[in-house]
Amino acid sequence: MADSTQITIKDSGPFLVKGPFTLTDAEGNDFTIDKEMVALCRCGASTTQPFCNGTHRKIEFESVVRAPEAE
Repeated sequence: MADSTQITIKDSGPFLVKGPFTLTDAEGNDFTIDKEMVALCRCGASTTQPFCNGTHRKIEFESVVRAPEAE
């Protein structure tokens, strides 16, 4: 699974996206991604959106997401 994409939700932080992916805006334009992993903003306050710049710490953004347990 070396070519799979993994998205990790950080507690009170960004989405970390690792692996091959394309990030496209609402008008169909692709962002240039030159890294193996990027952090995408969840708090909405980053000045480099859609990428995280650490502002979530400054504004004390809080969110903890857990996958539901299998039944």
